[in-house]
Amino acid sequence: MFKVGDNICYLPPEDETQHPYKGMVLEIKDRIRISYFNETDQQIVWVDPDDLEKEGTNRCAHNAECGWCDDTGKCIYESQ
Repeated sequence: MFKVGDNICYLPPEDETQHPYKGMVLEIKDRIRISYFNETDQQIVWVDPDDLEKEGTNRCAHNAECGWCDDTGKCIYESQ
């Protein structure tokens, strides 16, 4: 689950070199709008969630469902 402001790695499906770009989530609808810098300039594009990975987050994977961990990363579901 992505949130606005998340730092992400974007791997464009048409990129033959498979070079991931670092960016940020700007907006979320059916697709996700991101901003990233390629070799020459800034790009703002709508992408499929499958083309993204979160980067540098300690958010609990279940936080969006229950909120009990309060972004500590200590999930009440996994500690039992």
